[in-house]
Amino acid sequence: MIKNIWKRLDPSSFVFRYYLASFFGGLTFYVSVLVPFYTQWGQLNLTQIQFLQSWLMIWMFILNIPTGVFADHFGRKISVALGGLIVSASCILYVLVSGFYPFLIVEFLNALGISFVIGANTALIYDHLKENDKESESKQILGRSSAISSLGTVIAALIGGFIAANFGIRAPMFISAFPLIISSIIILTVHESKHHVDTDRPNPFDSAKKGLSFLLKSRSLQFLVANDILVWIGAYFLVWLYQPMLIKVGLAIVYFGLIRSAFSLAGMAAQFNIHVTEKLFGSRGNFFYATALIVSVSLLLIAAFPGVITVVLAIILIGGFASARTSYLNTIMNEVIPAEQRATVLSGTSMVNMLVFAIANPIVGYLADHSLRLAFVGIGVLPLVAFFLLKYSPVLKKDPASI
Repeated sequence: MIKNIWKRLDPSSFVFRYYLASFFGGLTFYVSVLVPFYTQWGQLNLTQIQFLQSWLMIWMFILNIPTGVFADHFGRKISVALGGLIVSASCILYVLVSGFYPFLIVEFLNALGISFVIGANTALIYDHLKENDKESESKQILGRSSAISSLGTVIAALIGGFIAANFGIRAPMFISAFPLIISSIIILTVHESKHHVDTDRPNPFDSAKKGLSFLLKSRSLQFLVANDILVWIGAYFLVWLYQPMLIKVGLAIVYFGLIRSAFSLAGMAAQFNIHVTEKLFGSRGNFFYATALIVSVSLLLIAAFPGVITVVLAIILIGGFASARTSYLNTIMNEVIPAEQRATVLSGTSMVNMLVFAIANPIVGYLADHSLRLAFVGIGVLPLVAFFLLKYSPVLKKDPASI
């Protein structure tokens, strides 16, 4: 039996190595103690931390074109491996320098590395499947790769808190560099399929412009995008604010990894069969109403009763239901957008998301510096706005069964 399983896995195959590289790439030990790393080692306040995230997002957008051209001309696997090595170098550099301005340089390197990986990583596996007439398996394989990477993150988060508690706050960041090096080496061992250089690579600025034009004309899409942002913003900032809150209430850092893993595991469980998650609420409409309310109440409870219990409860509920909600909304967005315009419109909606979060990051950081509880109130009210706006959604009105 074990022999058959091993044969089916085929360690020498392209897909197996791709999965293995995804796993090592997901071993980011620093995620469980990222905020304490910034505040204790970097001596940053929360406003500066969130500004760094905005800086990262903006550079990733700018670097999309040049790194994409590089991947087309020099090869996808070279681009992915180089990106992994640059991110690895940024992890090492992070533990050698300290302060806001040095961290800006490190985050630029991080953005450069991530940009080399994004796009080329997907294209690499898709080119292989296309060459072997297996394009139909791309969705399944990419889904499994994402799940395997998430599993790596869960394992790393569990270990990261222990490493920080015993070897110092910089240790998880430093150790995270080595799985990335291993991931890059594995990618270099795969046989890259021949592909044609895409001389007509779409300019993301043009794509975003066309996408925004459609977004401005489609009331249904406007409601979907706005509703998604208003709720997901709560989940996004929970990940950044729960660690300062736990430090404030006196929880030992060794437990941070366990709590961060609970967020990822809840999301994986809720998304594994999203239709089952939806059925728990009876209808599509009830699902959207309930999940917006759950996210809002969970965040407001932390503001009202700050403590380990309310934080853990929010981590599990928001990690599960907010993740499932966003996945479901993305599915509906794809149904609303015409197939021939889907790529450009999604590019436009991604730009809207990026701009909203780039603006919101330093604002929420500033609020958190003055009062963590006030910051939780601020992000907790936004999903409540989404809850009340749902009754005006054109998509739900077209679906009687969802009301």
